[in-house]
Amino acid sequence: MKKNSVLLLLSCISSLVSAFAQNPGDTLFNSSHIHNINITFTQPGFWDSLMHYKQHADSFNLNTQTMMGNFYLDGALIDSVGVQLKGNSSFGFPGRKKPIKISLNQYVSGKKLEGLTAIDLNNNVLDPTMMREKLMLDFMHKKGLAAPRCTYAKVSYNGQYVGLYKIIEQVNKEFIKTHFSTWGGNLFKGDPQGSLYWVDNNPTSYYPYYELHSNKTANNWGDLVSFIDHINHIPSTGFYDTLETDLNTTPMIQQWAARNLFVDLDGYFHAPHNYYLYHDSLTNKFEWCSWDLSQTFGSYFMTEDSTEHISLLSANGLLTQKMLANSTYKTTYLNTICDYLDYLDTTVMNPIIDSLAAKIYPAFCAEPDSNQMFPEQMFYWTIDTMSLHLQPGPNMKFDIPGLKKFITKRRNNVLAELASLPFTCTTGINENENTDEILVYPNPSNGQFVIASPDFIGAKQSHIEIYNVLGEKIYSLSPSGGLPAGQAGGAGGGLSIDLSEKPNNIYFLHIKTSQGLLSKKIIISK
Repeated sequence: MKKNSVLLLLSCISSLVSAFAQNPGDTLFNSSHIHNINITFTQPGFWDSLMHYKQHADSFNLNTQTMMGNFYLDGALIDSVGVQLKGNSSFGFPGRKKPIKISLNQYVSGKKLEGLTAIDLNNNVLDPTMMREKLMLDFMHKKGLAAPRCTYAKVSYNGQYVGLYKIIEQVNKEFIKTHFSTWGGNLFKGDPQGSLYWVDNNPTSYYPYYELHSNKTANNWGDLVSFIDHINHIPSTGFYDTLETDLNTTPMIQQWAARNLFVDLDGYFHAPHNYYLYHDSLTNKFEWCSWDLSQTFGSYFMTEDSTEHISLLSANGLLTQKMLANSTYKTTYLNTICDYLDYLDTTVMNPIIDSLAAKIYPAFCAEPDSNQMFPEQMFYWTIDTMSLHLQPGPNMKFDIPGLKKFITKRRNNVLAELASLPFTCTTGINENENTDEILVYPNPSNGQFVIASPDFIGAKQSHIEIYNVLGEKIYSLSPSGGLPAGQAGGAGGGLSIDLSEKPNNIYFLHIKTSQGLLSKKIIISK
């Protein structure tokens, strides 16, 4: 009897462990340390072969042939994996620090790395800070959005150190099963030119512009053609209902807001590529997945001043243009911007940046000079205020703004644009509100309102300040006798404030007392 009880207990424990099983790659991507990857080959001329396969494929528009190698992650061996060089502009990185794709099950079926069948190793091209994409992907992962995860690795060939890479999760079967309800629907990549513009009813007309990454044998593009048809041809009166049927719009809007706020101009919302669409067969809706966020924080073929001033309402894609024309989608999008602004703040991001810098700088310094695109001293300079102004070709400019400087300027420009719009944020722009400790009524108001303390908190030593969304102080007062008591609705009095000459917007009330700072968001709406 006792033996049966033990077996039952073990069975329950096993079921419990299974219920809380990790997603593929959780240990790899959630680790706080830099991984060590060593890729080994038996062929003495392996590098010449890798280069030949990549250049041959590029010349004839073919898939790059892989080479068999062994893959060591932090000393643990996975043998007989597929290795190939990849990339377009990133392939031009100096020396041997070329981007790499590792296919774990290329030669032996079933081989995986923590449940992953493939990973990308990206070489941080055109980012002397080596952290733009990492910061952006970590933010999106924190928000639960469908985007790859990212971590760092020191990569070697046959024990010879090449350089610091980012390990990037691939959007494939494991990724889809982690983020969505089922695997089995069509997975399309919006590359090379996934504009979502209508061509015609013939699926083959879309082959040059999109890539089908699943169900290739069936090769049924009808769902994508129908989706594009609706985007282009449904009139505005029926657009909202149709799009809600076709697309899971909320996470798509969240990704749109994040990429615009952090100024990633190399994705669908400004350039027609770098995204995936997955057709979930259970919900019968498309899901939006972000891809390639390496140019985040204003690094692009534009001047620095232009990127930091990119309008929140800038929408080059037809889908986003039509969504901005719909008041419901526009409000949701702008409220998401307000919510995410809490993160685009140097008080939040600088400690994260400094921590990453301290971790990865030694690995960058250890790279062979021939594999470095930027001198070592530029690492900290470009993290702070130094910007790089490159000219990769005639009449071409590519600016890489100083990271911390860009965050400050971008936040100020976004706040200024929000203040200029006929729009009031109802979420975000966190000011650590003490909603139970300070009364404001009415709120929203026409600019005339009453503030009070419900229980004389710090009443004898109160100093009142009110700021606009740009952080400018617009009101200051130290009431004699302190802040009066009151109750919501006006009972018991309070201190009357008149800001009726101020424009409609969000403002922030700060009350400094002997016991600390009390804060509350106030809204003027006439």
